[in-house]
Amino acid sequence: MQEKTCACPHCNCQLGKNAVMKDGKGYCCQGCAEHHAHGEPCASATGCECAKSAHG
Repeated sequence: MQEKTCACPHCNCQLGKNAVMKDGKGYCCQGCAEHHAHGEPCASATGCECAKSAHG
C-alpha cells in the first residue's frame, strides 16, 4: 500500500498513523488540516516549512 502525501498545498509530507482527515482529504497534522490559520507549524519531524508558505 502506497502512502499518500499531505493535502496541504505546500506540504510534501507523507500521511502517517496520526493523519488528520478533513473534508475528505488527508493531512499529516492538525496545523496542515487547518491550513495554518493561526501560524501553527507543520508537526512533521522532517522540518517541513509549509506553514511559512501558507501565509507568504
